Amino acid sequence: MDNRPPLITVGELMKQLSVFSPNAEIDFSGLDFYRLKSRGTNLVQLEFNQQVYRDDKGNVSAHNLE
Repeated sequence: MDNRPPLITVGELMKQLSVFSPNAEIDFSGLDFYRLKSRGTNLVQLEFNQQVYRDDKGNVSAHNLE
């Protein structure tokens, strides 16, 4: 199993979003968006008010931060 997180480039995300109106809302499937955080020269992390992680089996879990 590949343990690397799934990534998309900023350019690819912008390309995907370019077909939508700037006023369109984005649904994060129940997660509460918090902020964008630079995690290195070429890495941006979307942060949420929930802790989101993969367990040892690769399943995704989300828990509210307290």
